[in-house]
Amino acid sequence: MSATPSRRAADPRPAGTRPARTRRPARTALRRTPRTPRAGLLARSAGLLAVLAPLVGVTPAPAAAAPSTDELPVTVDVTAVTPQVLAPEQNLSVTVTVRNDGDTELASPSAVLRLSRTRPGTSAELDAWVDADARASAGSAVGRPVALGAPLAPGASADVTFDVPASSVGLLDTPDAWGPRGLAIELLDGRRRVGIERTFLLWLPDAEDLPQTRLSVLVPLVASAPGAGVASATSAQVPAPTATEGAPAEGTDPGTAPGTDGTEEGDGTEQPAPEPPDEDVPDEPQEPEDTALEAQTGPTGRLRALLTASAASTGVSWALDPALLTRAADAGPLSAAWLEELGTAAEGRDVLALPWADPDLAALAHADRPDLLTAALASSADARPLVGESVTPVQWAADDVPDLRTAALAAGSDVPSLVVGPGALTPERTTSTTPGPVTTVTTDAGDVTALVPDPTLSSLLTEPGRLQPGATAATLAQRLLAETAVVAHEDRDTVPHLLATVPRNWSPDAALVTAALDALDAAPWVRLAPASALLDAAPDTADREPLPDVDRAAVELSAATVNALADARNAAVAFAAVLVDPAEHLAGLDHEVLRPLSVAWRADDEGRRSVVQTALADATARRSGLSVVLSERFTIISSTSQIRLALRSTLDQPATVRVEMRPRKACLEVGDAPTATVQPGAEQTVVVEVSANANCDVLVDVFALAPDGTSVATAGRFNAHVSPTIENVGTAVVGALLALALLLGIVKTVRRGQTARRGARLAAQAVPGDESETTPA
Repeated sequence: MSATPSRRAADPRPAGTRPARTRRPARTALRRTPRTPRAGLLARSAGLLAVLAPLVGVTPAPAAAAPSTDELPVTVDVTAVTPQVLAPEQNLSVTVTVRNDGDTELASPSAVLRLSRTRPGTSAELDAWVDADARASAGSAVGRPVALGAPLAPGASADVTFDVPASSVGLLDTPDAWGPRGLAIELLDGRRRVGIERTFLLWLPDAEDLPQTRLSVLVPLVASAPGAGVASATSAQVPAPTATEGAPAEGTDPGTAPGTDGTEEGDGTEQPAPEPPDEDVPDEPQEPEDTALEAQTGPTGRLRALLTASAASTGVSWALDPALLTRAADAGPLSAAWLEELGTAAEGRDVLALPWADPDLAALAHADRPDLLTAALASSADARPLVGESVTPVQWAADDVPDLRTAALAAGSDVPSLVVGPGALTPERTTSTTPGPVTTVTTDAGDVTALVPDPTLSSLLTEPGRLQPGATAATLAQRLLAETAVVAHEDRDTVPHLLATVPRNWSPDAALVTAALDALDAAPWVRLAPASALLDAAPDTADREPLPDVDRAAVELSAATVNALADARNAAVAFAAVLVDPAEHLAGLDHEVLRPLSVAWRADDEGRRSVVQTALADATARRSGLSVVLSERFTIISSTSQIRLALRSTLDQPATVRVEMRPRKACLEVGDAPTATVQPGAEQTVVVEVSANANCDVLVDVFALAPDGTSVATAGRFNAHVSPTIENVGTAVVGALLALALLLGIVKTVRRGQTARRGARLAAQAVPGDESETTPA
């Protein structure tokens, strides 16, 4: 056991900084609120050390820092617990760093390692140990105290290592004795406690027939909006952003780092810098989303840290937005390099596909537009080759606790599964076991499978400082091992399965998360399992708190805007029906319409408004290119006639439309609407048959229609002067005169009768001697 003074100028966290303790989320009703929360942090100024430091041999830290508690002025950071899981024959080594954040020199500092020999049986008991009062008992001493060997001046720090022989641990070696034990490091000044840190020792006397806990870790890989605020989920080692760096965004919406890079300044984690491709960067200006994506995938970007942290273990499942992959391929060299690394890390990994652009399901549900969700799921399915062949579709709620309308939208789709937040669907009653991560939510549209994350494990990954104040890689790993061991110890008939998720805007400390995942990978009682397996798992039958009927978030896209986008899309689809190749004409439309529906835009309303206008303009442009050319006035003097007009196209493929005229008065009737095909960049003459039955002036509307009756061209209009009587009256007069002349001739002939001349001629024609003609019978 030894103590080593050290100057900690490279510490990524300001000297002595530890997050204020907050209430932990309840995993179940059994996991109650901690009994005694540790006090918050107070800022103090450090004294000058120029005189004392050389005398005591302890190097002062470069800046003042906050003490660990209200009462104790010394911060204790656990940097290593070796081994993480201790067997009876193994020695124990614990390394800590202590720092005097007070105003007074510690004259006789020494450190003591303490161990609680009672095994915690619930997560609440783990909390009680960590959140115990600063003066509370910390168990019995293990091994000998370690003297620092010199006074500890204000602001100074020193490293302490405890080496405990196996024989001094003193824990039972029976098989059922395995599990967590409270471990504490106490700093004394003489006999007075001046600092303490609590963590856990994992004891494993026998690894045979050890119960297993399946754990799925699901990480969403989605981009942040260009103008999103900072929403960090890093550990306590990363300082909060200053006023100049940008304020955190409310809720769980995606955020980028101060300015553009997606992470907070001061991150002590070293990230590998990708090698940019050799090709030249294009000279044309990038879109804001491309610029933001380049920053997010760069060396200090959020997506870079996310990939580094989650790729550390192949047991971590990804929920990918296919739109992110498409944009990353063209955004720039940093994004392209990131995408290549992503593809390599995805091999052999459980990957789930989100709907295209990760749409805000709540906004779609509240606008009652399931057609947009259908389009998002279809676009995602088409893009799955970018991710991998064996990709499972899944939906993810925008809000931690979605409402029933959102659940019904998911239930009515082809993918009736929904990931909710850790605070949703909590059990109504206290149980002796941790509830499963799968439950069924019944809606008017049917049942939906809800995946419910464990609040404790999710919080430890997302914000470890909330449950483990001053979390380091060592204490975070030990806490996760303790939590999973408690679940594995539960008396149950089936193997427990837990789910841990992180929010969309997670900005991880890659070193911290990597250490935690490595510990879970190596734990004998933990088996990392694919999250996709939960979709086919039997649901938990425990009664849970119901979802609210309707709950609209202030930051979600309005129903009016959602409907405008959907209507514009439908109009463009109807227009494309007149073309030879509709799919070619509509290529990219759904991507543009779905783009402003992304959950990420909740954090950037101004940027979202701009993207909405771009999407509407794109949809409008796709239903233009056809027009009707005709005269403004026609004169019709016949009862039947033909009207000629031209159909003009500026499209790049042939279009076949039905031309329909609609007179606004009944004096003019139109025959069957003709169908015409106009070639690209040409005009086509169209002839329409009409019939007139009265004199009038009538306004006629002309439409070019798709098969479903949708107008595909700007409506034409002309005035028609209809005078069919000019022709018909003349014909009637002539006909009447001819008929009258014929009638007069017939009457005259009948009234004149037989004359002497006509009778004589008939007698002369008689045959002489033919008596049969004259002799009476």
